[in-house]
Amino acid sequence: MAKIAFKNPKGNTLYWACLGFDWGAFWGFILFGGLPFFLRKMNMLGIYTLGFSLIAAVKLSGYVHGRPLHEVLPAAWGTALFFLAIAIYFGIKGGKMTARHYLEEGYEIDTKDEAIVSMAKLKWKLKE
Repeated sequence: MAKIAFKNPKGNTLYWACLGFDWGAFWGFILFGGLPFFLRKMNMLGIYTLGFSLIAAVKLSGYVHGRPLHEVLPAAWGTALFFLAIAIYFGIKGGKMTARHYLEEGYEIDTKDEAIVSMAKLKWKLKE
C-alpha cells in the first residue's frame, strides 16, 4: 500500500495519507471512536465519528436491556450492518479525505516518488 507524505511548511511535521484502502479510517469508525481522525488533525470528523459511536453504543445497549434474544437480534444486526457500511465508505474514501484536508490546511506533498504522486493526484482528483 502506497502512502503519500504531507509536510507542514511552517514546521517539519509529516502526516501520511493512504493511497489504497484506509484501514485506520475503517477501524477508527468501528472500534476507536474517531481517534484516527483526531490524530490526523481532522477534529470535526473525529467529533462526528465519536458522536456516532456513542449513539450506536446507546442504541445497541437499549436493544438488549430486558428483551428476549429473538427480539433483539434483527434490530442489532440492522444497526451493525449500517455502521459497517459507513466504515467501509470511510475505508475507501479515507485517504482522499485526509489528503484534501491536509492540502486545505496548507500542507505540501513531500513524497519523492513522482509516479506515486501522479497516481494519487489522478485517483483523488487533486489539482495541486
